[in-house]
Order: sequence, then C-alpha cells, then structure tokens
Amino acid sequence: MRQNAHFSPRCFSVVLLFALATIHPGEVQAGEPVLAFDLGRTIEARDITPHEFSELYPDSRIIEATVRVSVRLESGDIADVSEIRVEINDHDGRLRVHDFAPRTRLESEYAEAIETTTTVESHNSFSASLGGEIPCLGGTVAHLTPTIGGELGGKEIVTEKAKRVPPMQAVVASGTINEEHGVFFTLRASPTGTLEGVHELTVQFVVPAKWRGDAVRITCQASGQQKVLWIKQQAVWGYKSTPVALYLAGDAVARRAAMRFVERQ
Repeated sequence: MRQNAHFSPRCFSVVLLFALATIHPGEVQAGEPVLAFDLGRTIEARDITPHEFSELYPDSRIIEATVRVSVRLESGDIADVSEIRVEINDHDGRLRVHDFAPRTRLESEYAEAIETTTTVESHNSFSASLGGEIPCLGGTVAHLTPTIGGELGGKEIVTEKAKRVPPMQAVVASGTINEEHGVFFTLRASPTGTLEGVHELTVQFVVPAKWRGDAVRITCQASGQQKVLWIKQQAVWGYKSTPVALYLAGDAVARRAAMRFVERQ
C-alpha cells in the first residue's frame, strides 16, 4: 500500500518562494490603482493675528496658509485606495502650528439613528371539561368530574422601541507632528465624498512678528491593500514629496524670493 506523502513547512516555504519568483510583476499588479498628486509650489500666507494675541505676544503673529492638493486617478479603481495621507512639515522648527482644518471628522453610512422595535405578545388561555360516564372493559363505568381551568380569553402585546447611534468611521483624521512644527491629514472615502479631486487643507502657524516667508515640505501618499496570491499586504499607490515656499500676502519682494526658491529645488 502506498503511504501518504508528508509536506513539511520547509518544503512549503520553498514552494511559496518559487511561486512568487515565477510570477511576472505585471501579473501581480495588473489593475491596481495609480494616483498622481499636484499642488502649488508657492503658497500665499495671510496675517490673521487677533488683536488680543498681539497684546499678549507682541513679538509674534499668526499666519494662515491653504494648501490645495489635487488627487488624480491615472489607472485602476479608486475604490481600492484605503486612504490618502498628507503631511505639512517645517523641519527647521521656525513655524509652530497654531490650528488646522479640517479636524478629525466621523461619518456614518446611515442617514439617521438606527431604530429597533421589539414586540412581545402573550395569550390568556381557557380550558373546560364536562362530567359524565364512560363504559370500560369488564362492565365497569368510569365517572368524569367536570373541571374548569385557565383564564379568560385574550392577548397582551407590549412593544418597545429603542434608538442607538449608528456605527461611525473616521473620514478625516488630523493632528500635529514633529513637536507641533507640522500637521498631518489622513483622508478616507465616505458615502458623501471621494478621494479623487481637490482637497483644501488649512494650517495656521505662529511666526515672528517680522516674518515675511519660509518653506515647508509637503508629502502626499496614497495607500491600500495589495493582494499577492492569497496574502494581503499594505501597498503604496501614489507618492509625492516636495518643498513649498510660503510668503506673506501683499509682500511682492517675499513673493519673488519664494519663486526663486522653488526654481532652485
């Protein structure tokens, strides 16, 4: 009789590596999404310093810059993209984050709260038997005694209604990085929005009172799940990292300096 062959873990690993090595990269990545990012290399920053802030901190001011990140799907399906992460970072440590938008936002696929209804129905019973005699074998007679049991007929219905908050998911997650010298935004698709298109991200920095311009690095990355054979792993579907110059609104000299800075990069 032929014995069953034993398949050792080591043999399985060799077979798996051989299978991965013989698959052409184009076969593994066929149909996967490819995203491209676009953004301006110079950004105008507005002075939004409140009067109260100037009185407390006369040597500082608050500027606000809006970054418009354009996301374009070049191939594949946008539904395969799990999230887009954007980081705006000042590596020199001269800019400190004061505020940012959008803040973390939760959404649900349900328009309203989920309502559940529970109905309990109970019945009342009634039973009766009549008396009499029943002949039995051997000429004997069985005597029956009349009985009445149970309750009056009818039923009772109790209905309970309860509302609960629908499950929520973060469509925007944001916060500070680099010891509050940078900020990140994680964007996810939602029933009311899509990852493809233009996303406006606003950052407020605290800068010296005589500030006229500076530079930050903006990094954009799109990621999702990649399936190789039966194994899922994290994959990057698009990436862009570039320095961006900030200049004070209305300052023509600072604007020209910002343009010269990005031309040299």
